[in-house]
Amino acid sequence: MDNKKQPTEHHEPNEENLVQDLKKSLENTINETQYILDDLEETVETTIKDQSISDATKKIVDSVKSDIKNSVGEKSKKIINTIETKKAINNLEEE
Repeated sequence: MDNKKQPTEHHEPNEENLVQDLKKSLENTINETQYILDDLEETVETTIKDQSISDATKKIVDSVKSDIKNSVGEKSKKIINTIETKKAINNLEEE
């Protein structure tokens, strides 16, 4: 039985590391996307002199940023819950 537990024990830290890696990757992607959107907004403001276009661009960029933050938060929670449920099931199966 000890042999069966060893792979599981080694598997759990890897799973946790994977979750942490996914979180970091997601955060990096969000930050990079926000940087790109900010850069787009700045480019429009400095290139196009029509204030209405700049204002419209700012509204769109802000909306996209908000949508990203909201959807990512929800999706992250679902992923984490799925992983935690799987871990709980694995723990029950070991018992």
